[in-house]
Amino acid sequence: MLKNIIRQGDKTSHGGSVLAGDESFQVLGKSVARINDPVSCPTCGGYQIIVEGVSNTVGTNQQGLALEGMKTSCGATLVASQTRCQIKIM
Repeated sequence: MLKNIIRQGDKTSHGGSVLAGDESFQVLGKSVARINDPVSCPTCGGYQIIVEGVSNTVGTNQQGLALEGMKTSCGATLVASQTRCQIKIM
């Protein structure tokens, strides 16, 4: 199954957005998001972090790369804004 890569600025199902990513690893001009990167959450209030990702991904400083459908610490689902760059997961 192919999953879209999440990047800084992408939204969550709670109406928040990804606030940061790995500036050294960009997809279509935006930093990729990883486990432990911050997200805003207007539903829960304040800031949360990304808690799911694909491990052993090249170029993410050993943090798992976040993909569409993965979760944040408050249970929000990550929603990709692009569909051109994907990762195959088994």
